[in-house]
Amino acid sequence: MESILSLLLNNQEYLILLATVMALSFIAKKNNVFIPVYEFLARNIKSKRAVVALTSAVSGVLPINGRVVVSAGVLDTLAPKNKNREKFGIVDYLSTHHFYFWSPLEKTVILPIAVLGITYPQFLGRIAPLFIAALVFIMFYIFAVLKEDDIELSITKKKTSIEEDKQQFVSYAKTLAIVALIIVLGNVISKYNEFIVSFVETTRQDGLLIVALIAGFLGSLALGSSSKFGGFTAIAVSVFGIEYLPLFFAVDYAGYILSPVHKCLAIGKAYFGTPLKKYYSVLTSYAGLIVLVGIVSFLTVDK
Repeated sequence: MESILSLLLNNQEYLILLATVMALSFIAKKNNVFIPVYEFLARNIKSKRAVVALTSAVSGVLPINGRVVVSAGVLDTLAPKNKNREKFGIVDYLSTHHFYFWSPLEKTVILPIAVLGITYPQFLGRIAPLFIAALVFIMFYIFAVLKEDDIELSITKKKTSIEEDKQQFVSYAKTLAIVALIIVLGNVISKYNEFIVSFVETTRQDGLLIVALIAGFLGSLALGSSSKFGGFTAIAVSVFGIEYLPLFFAVDYAGYILSPVHKCLAIGKAYFGTPLKKYYSVLTSYAGLIVLVGIVSFLTVDK
């Protein structure tokens, strides 16, 4: 009974944060709190794409779990009520997922540093090519793939109707339910962590690098957790050697980004109605670039 309860309740405190942020963003949108800020940005920054990217990046830099919820809540007050809302989901996702390469507050940075016994500058030195590739892709998508006409900014004070408020609450409730189920699924899969560690150590003994890479990717894909992918990377690199850090980090990060149980996908879909097909049309290219750079970094690093 206790085991079942732990599977259902572990990590569900994230729902409290999610519900709180949703409530605050609803209040902010209802009362047009951010309108003066948007008006200032629109007057001083001529590119609408830059306004959206900057808004998402700044609001998404907070060192908390679920920063994409904060970013999405802010962007929701800016996005128009038409088909163009979908594009805000992609921008929000990309703008809030490069912190895993460099932020000293992220488990994906802390875990490898702690397990491998390296310094923060040493970690950055190994991961820098991946971080640069991520920034290049994000900037390319926002300023080359997207067009100015693709982005419409809704910078007007307006009151929402009771019916619109009800629809918003229903959407929030569905999102909370989906995220709760995703967390339970992650708890179930996490029970096999010891098996994964043992498997990685076995592959090292057998010299099966490719099998360990596939295992890390599938584990990250199945869990959709940044802390878990950081853990997989730290474990694998501690077994294979520090020179493998960019390779394992890139592959595990790709699994995390593409995970169907990644909470950010459900949140973005709820806020902006971005279809999963549209997400994956962009994210597969993004993940592929990161893996390619990881392979090149590994092959060219001084062994």
